Amino acid sequence: MRDDKAHRIHIEQPGRPRLYQFDDLPGYEMVGVITQAGRSGALVKKIRSGVYYMANSGMLRPLDQRQVKMALGLSSGAGAPVKMQGGARHNVYLDAESIDIALALGDGNISRGIRHALKISVAADCSES
Repeated sequence: MRDDKAHRIHIEQPGRPRLYQFDDLPGYEMVGVITQAGRSGALVKKIRSGVYYMANSGMLRPLDQRQVKMALGLSSGAGAPVKMQGGARHNVYLDAESIDIALALGDGNISRGIRHALKISVAADCSES
């Protein structure tokens, strides 16, 4: 039987993240303290993308985002994210202003913001006709 202790995540909010990350990281916000596989560090979230990392003295370690969101109570964790009917993954290149607008329209989700903006645009085109 496999031992899952190495994969378990424990998060303390607010905890004492300054024990692990003394200075503010530009573009990141402190969330709390995270412990995984016997390592502890500050749990930080990149403001622009919403991606969580473990920070120790300026060194960032990537984390399993689904596990972190489950531990924070932000996700039910029941498998992979829901796939939309007819959806496909595409890479887009956006400037900083467009990213900010998409994040605002999509409640922190760039893809949702882009979809929302497209629906608004189509609705506006239909009303002009």
